Amino acid sequence: MAWCLRPDQLSWGPIVLARRLLAVAVIFTAVGAVTTLPAAATSSARQPAGRTALAWPPMCVDISNNRGNGTLMYQWQCDSNNTNQRFVIDNGLIKVEDTIGKSQVMCLDSSNGRTNGTRVYQWQCLGNANQLWVVQRGAIILKSTLNSGNPLCLDVTNGRGNSTQVYLWQCGSTNTNQKFVINNGQIAVKDTLS
Repeated sequence: MAWCLRPDQLSWGPIVLARRLLAVAVIFTAVGAVTTLPAAATSSARQPAGRTALAWPPMCVDISNNRGNGTLMYQWQCDSNNTNQRFVIDNGLIKVEDTIGKSQVMCLDSSNGRTNGTRVYQWQCLGNANQLWVVQRGAIILKSTLNSGNPLCLDVTNGRGNSTQVYLWQCGSTNTNQKFVINNGQIAVKDTLS
């Protein structure tokens, strides 16, 4: 339906004009009410008192489906049935659970990098310094840097979405990118948990 007027239609009397304007106002009000209803019923409106809705789902450390040396560590939406997210901490080594008992057990590894931005990946467990970790107050710290004056922690710096890479970064006690919860084999990013 077109909303244009011809010049001969502009000579309405005050009563006709008022009725037509009222009809248009009713239509716009109804359309506005319908389009704003979903916004009023958002999930944050239904949260229990004292809680806020999270902007992202729970996220966990994940290694994709590849069990080869050099596979990068990422963050991915937590799934308790996903073997890519299951780890065992054993004498400082963080082992990929489904490789335990196989010919090549895989561990979290930081290569030989000791700087911010060093990528973390999986590598055959050798017990080297780049595979030894310490968990303290929710931070996962590369053990060889613990007393260096510049300790390095696992970090998910670039957001909370799937495929965000896990790096080493200088530990900061208030840095939420470096706080994890280890539960039932999963390493979850703490600030994504409700």
